[in-house]
Amino acid sequence: MTINHAREDHADSPCTKRPPRRTGASTPPHITPAQRRALLAGAKAPLGLLPKSVNLRTLASLAETDYVGLDQSRGILRGLEATRDQLDVWGGALTEDGWQRARAEGAGRFRIVVGCGKSKQDRRVTAGEMYVGTFHGSCRLAAEALLRGGGRLYILSAAHGILDLSTEIDPYDITVGDAGSVSADFVQAQVRARGIEPAEVTVLAGSKYVALARQAWPNLQAPLAGAGGIGEMKQRLSQIRLASAEAGRKR
Repeated sequence: MTINHAREDHADSPCTKRPPRRTGASTPPHITPAQRRALLAGAKAPLGLLPKSVNLRTLASLAETDYVGLDQSRGILRGLEATRDQLDVWGGALTEDGWQRARAEGAGRFRIVVGCGKSKQDRRVTAGEMYVGTFHGSCRLAAEALLRGGGRLYILSAAHGILDLSTEIDPYDITVGDAGSVSADFVQAQVRARGIEPAEVTVLAGSKYVALARQAWPNLQAPLAGAGGIGEMKQRLSQIRLASAEAGRKR
């Protein structure tokens, strides 16, 4: 089980690729009301995908400020520049800068961290595709249910720390506490670098991963704590999904 980031800096890539950061600007660029609405709408999706209702002009202008790029969780789009033509075809997704600006504009603070599970692909893929076990699948479904009101999905990895779903990683076979696994200091540094210390975090993982994440987020929620095994954890995850669905019907 895990939360995203390879040991090398290049593996901790943002959700979407963007051009080199502009220098010399000490204040954030001005955004229009339409751009702000688009950023806030993107922040309601776990992958930061902007809704189709956002027009191309707004998408392109947000790409110029490095707030929007192409969805890097899709292999066909990885590494492509977010040109107007590409955005017209594929739509846009928030970059790391876009997520930060959305939070500054009032986006919700809710975040989810998901345990990855032991079963993995046998080749280099994105973190969102790496973990194929049934426990991880149950965690993802519960996370998606919790995120219906807005927020962002991460994976906590023993090898890489906090991972975006779009970050490419190689298979590995270690768990938290093993030689070579990430330390609490490493995860704390990732959290600070991403500016997500004040996030409202729920960790869907076993006790070792919860303890690791708690060093960065002392007040996190751990709904699987005290479970007697995978079977009971899956029952709790199912209850989370049902409760979220019921709450959605009452809204």
